[in-house]
Amino acid sequence: MKAWRPSVRARLFAALVVLTAATLAVGATSWITLQKATARLDRLHNETLASVDRALLLSRQASDLATRAPYLLTLASPFRIRQEADVAHDLIIEITENLHPAETGTDALQRMDRGIQTLVQAATVRSELADRILRRNARTSVLEEQFTDLARRPDISSADERNWLNLQGLARALLGAINADNLVTVGEFHRAYHHLVHAMPASDDPLWQQGLAQLRELAEGPDGLFELRRHEVGQKIAAQAALNTIRKGAEAISLHAANVTAAAEARIAAERAQTVSAIFVARQTIVLIGIFSAVVALGTALYVSGHVTANLRAISDAMTRLAVGDRSSRLPRGEHGGDEIGKLFYAFRAFRANTLKLDRSNRQLAQRNALFQNLYDSMSDGLAILSEEGAVIAGNPHLASVLQVTPQEVQRRPRMTALLDSGGWQRCTGPDGVVELRRPDGRVIEMRESRLSTGGSVMLLSDASERRELSERLRQVQRTEALGKIAGEVAHDFGNILSTISTSLHLMENAPPERMASLRQSLGAALDVGSSLTQRLLAFARRLNLEPEVMDLNDLVAGVEDLIALALDEQVTLAIETAETALTVRIDPGQMESALLNLCLNAAQAIQGSGRIDIRLRHLTEQEMALVEVCDSGQGMSPEVLAHAMEPFFTARSDGTGTGLGLAMVSGFIRQSGGDVEITSQPGKGTCVRLMLPLCVEAATNIADALRVLLVEDDPADAAHARAVLTHSDITETADPDEALRLLQSQVFDLLVTDLHLGPDVAGWRLAEAALQADPDTRAIVVSGHLPARNPLDARFPGRVFGLPKPMKAAALAACLQGAPH
Repeated sequence: MKAWRPSVRARLFAALVVLTAATLAVGATSWITLQKATARLDRLHNETLASVDRALLLSRQASDLATRAPYLLTLASPFRIRQEADVAHDLIIEITENLHPAETGTDALQRMDRGIQTLVQAATVRSELADRILRRNARTSVLEEQFTDLARRPDISSADERNWLNLQGLARALLGAINADNLVTVGEFHRAYHHLVHAMPASDDPLWQQGLAQLRELAEGPDGLFELRRHEVGQKIAAQAALNTIRKGAEAISLHAANVTAAAEARIAAERAQTVSAIFVARQTIVLIGIFSAVVALGTALYVSGHVTANLRAISDAMTRLAVGDRSSRLPRGEHGGDEIGKLFYAFRAFRANTLKLDRSNRQLAQRNALFQNLYDSMSDGLAILSEEGAVIAGNPHLASVLQVTPQEVQRRPRMTALLDSGGWQRCTGPDGVVELRRPDGRVIEMRESRLSTGGSVMLLSDASERRELSERLRQVQRTEALGKIAGEVAHDFGNILSTISTSLHLMENAPPERMASLRQSLGAALDVGSSLTQRLLAFARRLNLEPEVMDLNDLVAGVEDLIALALDEQVTLAIETAETALTVRIDPGQMESALLNLCLNAAQAIQGSGRIDIRLRHLTEQEMALVEVCDSGQGMSPEVLAHAMEPFFTARSDGTGTGLGLAMVSGFIRQSGGDVEITSQPGKGTCVRLMLPLCVEAATNIADALRVLLVEDDPADAAHARAVLTHSDITETADPDEALRLLQSQVFDLLVTDLHLGPDVAGWRLAEAALQADPDTRAIVVSGHLPARNPLDARFPGRVFGLPKPMKAAALAACLQGAPH
């Protein structure tokens, strides 16, 4: 049992895994350490800034509060007092919100709040008292001046002067109490007032008594000046006490802020010490892991350079020797087990074996190429390979001889059209649809072209002159034989007719009058038979004098149904299925009815006993054709009989009653009307005759009326279809693009209808461009079974050139002529 050995890939992968793990460990350690350090620094930064900011905010708010409190004492307006008190209260709330629940300072704030309330209350009361004192002060000052003036009158007595001066003294005592700044002074003025009142002598002067009464009213009682001044001074003392409380609270808050700042600085110092320690440990870990990674990397490099590189060099040298042709280069077997080096050794041996096989294949290919070259050179036909542009890329040696040109002309790689012109060849279409090249001397070349998948085409040119001559001789012999057969049959039939006429005339010479009617009837019957035989011969020869009409086939078949049913045996069932849409065709209705009757009679004669005849009408959308199918359930025809079914005077009836012109007449009439006939039959299953007629599209017919049309088409079937679509136009037809160019230069056409591919060239666009340049009123339609995706002339001639798919439909032609192709 072979011992398991890890592959080179596995060993290198394991080393890379270890290195990756070490690198990830270093990275993870560094990342985690840095993350922790960053987190600590961020936390420290945030906490420190938050603590310092909170401390500064507390200090600033406390100072602001301590500053605002004295300001309340200076305000006189109650509104301003309450406004400033609200601001101070809000400031206290902000300070309270900035404090943690466990921190001190809440009591101081509460005392400050109560002090502010007391201060506001005292200030408010003082303001009210001051207002009342001021009013009394004003009245007292007025009275004092009045007393002074009365005491200075010149006519006053000394007793009255003393009385007035006493009242003046009382007034001055009141004014002194108003201006006193403490309770002691107010009390002294109050005692002086009482002393003067008690010591003052009475006077009978009513004016003096009125003045005394006014002074006593101002000074005495609860609302007297002295009582108001004592209340005012008392409120002032209470306000100062509250102010002291506020200042002490502000100092406590400021002290608390200083303590918060100190605590933040202590935390910063502790966190810094922890961070430095963690970074030191991480640094040592990174160094150790880095040393381990370097050792692993060095071991891996030694393994790669010592083992892998040496073996790769051996394989490279062996491959180099093999590449320069040394097929004996070998490598030892059985080494390195199943690892990558062993697989490279095995790959080298497989490559060497494949190289030896390739050498053998190259020798065989050279032999096969030589065989193909001999076949290529020995072909009696001309073979040419053309480019996309129609230039001759290569040709076999017989190409020049077949085209009757010099080999030098072929070697110059000319366009095939130029090569054909130099040989005097004219392109045309043969009766079987094959493109032919003809020369005035009678030589004929059949030209077949096939497109190559890589682009371009391959063209086979076969000299068919001798074969065509033999075929023509054979056709003449067959034609003579057929004419002889037809002549014999016609002579026989006409002989019977003439015999009947001659006998009748001879009998009429001596016949009694009563027999003359029957003899004339016999003569008329013979003449009718001769006329019918003549009509059938003309239909076969497609020389009937047709009277076509535009009509619906559905209506025609429905109209002839009764006539056909009367002609059939009772055991034969007739079923007619009309089309869902109108089938408008241009046809001779009498000949069409006769053709349907002939087909149904033929079908009935093929049915023994009971059977069925079906007439079905369809619209062939793709071909724009109307289809009439006459199918029976009769005996059918064998392939041999089916091959001759449409030949004149051919009949499969054993009783000799058929003339052999029925199907031939139908075929000639349908083809003369621009249609076609197909017959399918199986012995024992019945026969189906398919009549196809081109639909008549009035829109297209009207638009194309009186147009001068140049039709360039090398396919006879497509040319016939185009002629049917352009029934009422003046059509000039050719299959040669060069002749079409000459016609465009010499005549004026309203419309050019050309095939896209005419022989080896894509000549359709070239003809369309020449027609559009020749006359600004000319329009062009290019038809093809494989139209390109883009019209190359549309940009230069908008609305004048169109591409239509084959077969060309009348509706599409009408849309193009109206300028709206679909």
